[in-house]
Amino acid sequence: MRVLVTGGAGFIGSHIVDALLARGDAVVVIDDLSTGSRDNLDPRAELVVADIAVAAALDAVSGTFDAVAHFAAKTKVVESVEKPDLYRRVIVDGTANALALAARRGARTFVNISSGGAGYGETPVCATEETPQTPAAPYGRFKVEAESLVASAAPSGVTLRLANVYGRRQRGDLEGGVVAIFQECWRTRVPLTVYGDGTMERDYLHVHDVAEATLAAIDRPLAGAFNIGTGVATSVSALIAAMSEVLGPPPGLRHVAERPGELRRSCLDSSKAARARLWAPRTPLADGLRLTVASAT
Repeated sequence: MRVLVTGGAGFIGSHIVDALLARGDAVVVIDDLSTGSRDNLDPRAELVVADIAVAAALDAVSGTFDAVAHFAAKTKVVESVEKPDLYRRVIVDGTANALALAARRGARTFVNISSGGAGYGETPVCATEETPQTPAAPYGRFKVEAESLVASAAPSGVTLRLANVYGRRQRGDLEGGVVAIFQECWRTRVPLTVYGDGTMERDYLHVHDVAEATLAAIDRPLAGAFNIGTGVATSVSALIAAMSEVLGPPPGLRHVAERPGELRRSCLDSSKAARARLWAPRTPLADGLRLTVASAT
C-alpha cells in the first residue's frame, strides 16, 4: 500500500509513518516543518516540504496513493484566537487541498484527524459522537468545519476525534502537551506550573493507540466520525502523582491562576469505535507514562 501522510514529520504524524513502514507500506510525507522535524522521520519515508494550505505547492507530490492520513494542522488554541485567518487557511483550506489531492491521485481512503476536546467543549460526562460540538475557539470551529468537508467529499472519509495525546517526540512548547512539559520540568529540575487548583481533567491518550486507530481506519474504510479516547478523565494532580511513580517526587509545584476560557473537563467515549470493531484503547496511563519516560532515557 502507498500512503500519503500530511503533517507526517510532526509528533503524532511521525508515529503513523513508523507504524506504516513497520508493516511494509510505502510512505510519502507532506510537511512544512514549521513544528515538525526531519529528525522525526525514518529515512525510508519520502519527504516533500510543502505548505498544505498552498494548493500549487502540492504539485510536488508525485504518484498515486491508496490512502491519505491527514494530520497537518496548526494546534495552538490561544494562538488561533489571535490569528484566525492563519488557522482557517491551514485547517480548512489545507483540508480542502488534501481532499482534492487525494481525489486526483486515486486514494480510496481518507482519514482526517480532528480534536475531541476543542470540538466538544466542556464534557461533564464523557462525550459521545452525538454530543453537540460547541467549540469556543477558532481552532475548534475550524476543525469542525474541516470535518464537514471530509463528510461531504466523494467518496466520504472518516474523521478520528482525538483526546489529549502524549508520548515520545511530543514537544513541550506547544499547547496540550502537559506530559511533555512536566517531563521537561523533571529533567531540568524546574517547578511544575499548575493552573488553578489541579482539578482540571483531561483524557490522556498514548500516541501508540492513535497509530493503531489510524491504521485500522486505513484498512477498514468507514464513513463518519469516531472518538478516539480512553474514557478516563484524569486531573492534573492525579497526572502529577502518576508521573511521580515513574520519575520520583517533582522538583516543586507552582500554582497560578487558571487561564481564561480553559476547559475544566474533557473526556471522550470511544464505544462507537469499539462497536464498529475499529479500535479500542489499549494503553493505560501508567503504562503509557512508563513508555514515554523510557523513550527519553
